[in-house]
Amino acid sequence: MSEFTAATIDKIVEIYDERREIETTKIDGHTYTTESLHRIEAPRYRPGCTDVYGLDSICKLICNEFEEIGAPRLYVRVKAHNDVDVFTPFNDHMERDSIYRARADVPGFNEGFRSPEKAAIELRSLFLPGEGVNYLLGLLSRMTKDDSATTEDNGVTQSITVKAGVSLKGKEQIEPRVALTPFRTFLEVNQPASEYILRVNDDGAVGLFEADGGVWKLEAKKLIADYFERELFGLIENGAVVVMR
Repeated sequence: MSEFTAATIDKIVEIYDERREIETTKIDGHTYTTESLHRIEAPRYRPGCTDVYGLDSICKLICNEFEEIGAPRLYVRVKAHNDVDVFTPFNDHMERDSIYRARADVPGFNEGFRSPEKAAIELRSLFLPGEGVNYLLGLLSRMTKDDSATTEDNGVTQSITVKAGVSLKGKEQIEPRVALTPFRTFLEVNQPASEYILRVNDDGAVGLFEADGGVWKLEAKKLIADYFERELFGLIENGAVVVMR
């Protein structure tokens, strides 16, 4: 019984193999097959991407591992004020390898309204010291929140006057725009300054709003690119590194 089963199986396999014979035909100059063909690729070992948080780390990685990477050159792209990536040229398969990436680990500043106490804390902790910070801290210290009511009664009628809002201790003209320098890009470069507008609502909340249209981001990208051009000068001169803004 076992011999019969083995012979039967062999015959089935033989018939199956005959039916699987691949045939080709040409139609309108194009070659077609009766089976789908798949190319078997040899294994290719490619580097993974290393994430870091500083520009100095990117420079150290490039200087210490350039020979091991085996690429003719590396491209350093400053994508944004807080994002840099490094990748290789195309290989024989028209593929690039992204090998390093840096993201700025800085607090930044979110525009909008906040309490005067929180605004004072953020001005001291999220911004570089300067005239703008000193001016705003002094202005906040002179602000008072009015929320009072007075009554007048002549025995026949009564009137009530309500006063609410924010006022300053003394009369002075408020600067419409103030130059501030928050921490918002990589710490290895100078933080770009920009102008902010101060607003106070009826509830006493203080608002700081960016007033330069995001031009500081272009300045930050330039500062980052300049940093790489200084630190990687030798490799750039040899054509081993290309910095892109």
